[in-house]
Amino acid sequence: MHFTFCPQCGTRCTQREMGDDGAVPFCEQCKIPLFDMFSTCVLSVVTNPEGKLALIRQSYGETERFVGVAGYMKCGETAEQAAMREIREEIGISPDCAEFMFSRWHAKRSQLMLCFHAVTAQTAFQCSGEVSEAKWFLPAEAKQIVREGSIIAELTNAVCEKIKV
Repeated sequence: MHFTFCPQCGTRCTQREMGDDGAVPFCEQCKIPLFDMFSTCVLSVVTNPEGKLALIRQSYGETERFVGVAGYMKCGETAEQAAMREIREEIGISPDCAEFMFSRWHAKRSQLMLCFHAVTAQTAFQCSGEVSEAKWFLPAEAKQIVREGSIIAELTNAVCEKIKV
């Protein structure tokens, strides 16, 4: 989001040079810079002790392909907490841990995607209304069903490499 008006007082922003950041919207009344904002999201691939990967089909958006469990971070939570919360909310599994793998900029949606590998001993799904299907896949299958060149494909490959499959 690019600011034209101050969200606190409603004054039209001016442009002010801010060192290495260059010209930034600035509220002359509140005396604050208003840097562009974007959403931060988490994206996870969950694995179980058998080395299978959990992927989902969403009930909205990308309904044709399987994807990872994803969602927006909430104020006050860490990225790891957000990843584990989204997994619990969307597929009803409480992961033992969520390990950060990498981050990617999702230009199409102006989102920063923080990618995780989560581990669980649970195997039964309890899908939320956001999920039309959740399924465990062997690594070779998982690599084939995600969209080639996508962030989820990169994460799936990284998780498979990590678990040595």
